[in-house]
Amino acid sequence: MIAGGGTGGHAIPALCVAAELRDRGAVVEFIGSESGIEKDLVPQEGFALHALPLTAFAGNPIKQARAALRSIKAIQRCARIIQKLRPRAVLGVGGYASAPAVVAARGLGVPTYLHEQNSVPGRHNRLASRFTAATFVAFPEAEASLGRTVRVGMPTRPGIFGASREEALRELRLEPPVVLVFGGSGGALRINLAAAEAFRGTTPYSVVQISGRRDFSRLSTDNARHRILEYVSDIGPYLAAADVVVSRAGAGSLFDIAAAKRAAILIPFPYATGNHQLRNARYFTQRGAAELMLDAEVGAEALRGRVEALLDDDGRREEFAGSIGALATPEAAGEVAEKLLRARGKEWAK
Repeated sequence: MIAGGGTGGHAIPALCVAAELRDRGAVVEFIGSESGIEKDLVPQEGFALHALPLTAFAGNPIKQARAALRSIKAIQRCARIIQKLRPRAVLGVGGYASAPAVVAARGLGVPTYLHEQNSVPGRHNRLASRFTAATFVAFPEAEASLGRTVRVGMPTRPGIFGASREEALRELRLEPPVVLVFGGSGGALRINLAAAEAFRGTTPYSVVQISGRRDFSRLSTDNARHRILEYVSDIGPYLAAADVVVSRAGAGSLFDIAAAKRAAILIPFPYATGNHQLRNARYFTQRGAAELMLDAEVGAEALRGRVEALLDDDGRREEFAGSIGALATPEAAGEVAEKLLRARGKEWAK
């Protein structure tokens, strides 16, 4: 059983682990939120999803109370699902549905595990890690504030590794050089607006801007070589085609870029919990694997200038590509799957 989702940063690594488990003969089912991205992605990949009506603990006291009540009901429902399916182990990957499933599994004596994607763990994982069998981490910095940890990196889609640039350019009908701009599954308004303005006019390179559904209607361009897309289900070909990537610093995005070995300009979201995107980005930039651009520095002129400077410096791009590729973790999903399969599962009563 895998629980959680909400964003691609949670759901996609979970699906990578699920695929590995399925390949090794396991049956995998998901517990997720009715409002998260997993409601679409999980069924598309052929896995059963038990969707729960969960919301964030935010807003006025009445909304927070409703969210708390839904969470309590979710724990009860998760317990019933777990008792019915009798899983060997439960993996929480973050998102609204992760905590209720982990609490229910723990209460029923089922071995529970977590995967912490970011360098700064959230409050739930910091607490829950004290009571789980292990927490798999992507960044070494996360280990200090968690219980028993196993560093595995980030489960990443296998198709991103070693993808052919020539095939990607042909498939996507792009003329090189190519700049890819994206802010993760939720989009990034500041980057989207700056990029839309920066590349609106003529450019001697192609630009693909993946805006996210929230911002798409606000953006337009007059440049025939500037393509604005609302959403793509598989970013692998776009990464393969790119010479330079401009991205937020969510963990999933970073390790996807690493798998593709692409030079990147990282713009951390400044309001991420615990400023974890900045910490994520610095893990890469301090190792000479990417450039850092602070959100406050982002504007049309500055963004275009940074992109063109990197496009014009072949040596620096090659240096970044080699360094970031060394940080990729192609074995992460397999390592998590193997440890889950070796879990000493609960002896369910006949």
